[in-house]
Amino acid sequence: MKREFGKGIGNSVEQNENDSMANQDETTSETVETQLGLDAGEPASPTLAIAIEKLGLELPSEAPATALEQLEEYCRRLWDWNEKINLTRHTNFDLFARRDLLDACKLAKLLEPGEDILDVGSGGGVPGIVVAILRPDVQVSLCDSVGKKAKVLDDIVERMKLPIPVHALRVQAVLEDYRYSSLVARAVGPLEKLCDWLKNDWHNFDRLLALKGPKWIEERGAARHRGLLKGIELRRLVSYPMPGTESESVILQLRRLKPGEKEISQD
Repeated sequence: MKREFGKGIGNSVEQNENDSMANQDETTSETVETQLGLDAGEPASPTLAIAIEKLGLELPSEAPATALEQLEEYCRRLWDWNEKINLTRHTNFDLFARRDLLDACKLAKLLEPGEDILDVGSGGGVPGIVVAILRPDVQVSLCDSVGKKAKVLDDIVERMKLPIPVHALRVQAVLEDYRYSSLVARAVGPLEKLCDWLKNDWHNFDRLLALKGPKWIEERGAARHRGLLKGIELRRLVSYPMPGTESESVILQLRRLKPGEKEISQD
């Protein structure tokens, strides 16, 4: 049964940022534009609609007619905050579309109507806020243990009038009081760390959807080595190219097996 939602900002203590589940992108010394195959001399798209058209991306069929307008507003509010606190490196519509929006669209298509979703380590609000805009038929909550980032999230959702609870807590603390259909995690840590965080809480959610890059197989091996995947089924639900690179992203589903249930073998 779904528990009542509430905000946790007023009762939180800011955690050390390095130990938080802040939404940080995996980067190299290259510029983001170079990583994503964008020509550094090409002017950035003036609107999100143009960036989406250039990418050839289709929004989920459930997305409302106001989705583009809301997504642009979200970007501008995020970028305004980004001048005060480091939240994202994707500070134009092309970069946002190629990484953040693409990931959120792929994730949104895996959700069932009415699901209760917790975005773990929300950072600047990707994928949580983006999914909430694309799929208003699901209930999204945000969670970040870094107090200043949770306050940014709360400001954005309040000003945009989005029905999204924000918890300035670690995921373990949130799961003490709430139960969810799906947890989603993007760029908050390797599978080994995620599974360690959640090892005592699998009964409080149905599944974990983890968005990962090409190193996910090595991460799976490390988690298995520590016994953190015992009794846990891990499946790759979808894989898709990372634009401008030779790599691919994947969305993994992890769920606790029921007594007597056998894991579906994959890879």
